[in-house]
Amino acid sequence: MNWLDRLQHEIDRLWRRYRWYLRPFKYRDYRRWLARQSRDIPTDRKRVLFDFRDSRIDGPQGRRFYTLLMFFVRNHYFPILARSYLFMANIGKKEKRHTLSETFAVIDPGAAVPGPYILVTDRDDSPWASDAERIVRIDYRPSYSPGDGTYPMPFPLFPGVYARGEDQKIVRFRQDSRPWRVFFGGDALVGKYSQPSITQVYGKLPRTDVLDILRRELPARRWVDPQDQAAFDAIRGKPFDGLVIMNTRNCRVPVDDWLWTVADGWFYLACPGYRYPMSHNIIEAMAVGSIPLTQYPELFFPALKDGVNCLVFRGADDLSDVVRRALDMPIDEVRAMSDAAARYYDEHLSPAATVRGLLSMPGREVRLRLVPFFKPGGGYA
Repeated sequence: MNWLDRLQHEIDRLWRRYRWYLRPFKYRDYRRWLARQSRDIPTDRKRVLFDFRDSRIDGPQGRRFYTLLMFFVRNHYFPILARSYLFMANIGKKEKRHTLSETFAVIDPGAAVPGPYILVTDRDDSPWASDAERIVRIDYRPSYSPGDGTYPMPFPLFPGVYARGEDQKIVRFRQDSRPWRVFFGGDALVGKYSQPSITQVYGKLPRTDVLDILRRELPARRWVDPQDQAAFDAIRGKPFDGLVIMNTRNCRVPVDDWLWTVADGWFYLACPGYRYPMSHNIIEAMAVGSIPLTQYPELFFPALKDGVNCLVFRGADDLSDVVRRALDMPIDEVRAMSDAAARYYDEHLSPAATVRGLLSMPGREVRLRLVPFFKPGGGYA
């Protein structure tokens, strides 16, 4: 990221953090909302207290905080939010709004938490640190290295999947009968998904390049790219031994049907995301046992293994060959890889595995690397 990008990002960060003070009616609405929030903290449940001051916890579009909250909720923790206007002013916005569908309590500065609790914070001076049973400090640094004494937060499912409870049905989606051999679903807008950081920082093919190469190099009978909703609906559930491309600019499925759709493919073409390679859909694919075709196995911790729980392509030269390998692989080998992909999700990416691994770190205080897949200049922390 050059100096101008950094300056623009810093200005944007400061604006997002302090703009609420320039909007008195928004502050009035916040005070009214705050007055309605519960201060009752149950004593018969595990408790986790979130205390944040850095606006980076809200990126992108509030997803980081909400998915971190849901990882603890899925592990039966009762969430407590430290009262802070800077943190709560946007709680009803974008993906962070899903927080409002969960049961939580607000704690006022100076109030005590009844009984043991875990504190999750990015503050060095949290007033709740001294009494916390465990402290999880958020670490926003890029360039994570295994063995550095921190725990890498896995990339999550799409927030709407948690909000609708679809993540709790994952085992149902691990079907033995899948009509499509390879599936891709997602936004494929030229320009948006051809950001220079994907190539210059991470050395990967942008999403739009991946799809263009396969359209050129695969035989026409081995891929289909529906151009409208009716055309996509017409192939749903029908056997196809090639690549199904679902560009959400042309057709889409609702969130509560998304995991079922991903599970229709034995393999998932995991193209890079917007500013960095990691994308929700590769996690969703592994969750339902769809084997990722990926360029970035090293951005998982531990790294994915080619031929075991994924197939890896390195660039334009071997992309179509790897996809052909997936198209022609004997079904017994495919099933074994599908099981391995789902097992990797269960053991390393699921909320249960993450919280268990995080809290098994030694010491009262542990550090959680929130964006371990970042490289400097490769996205906004």
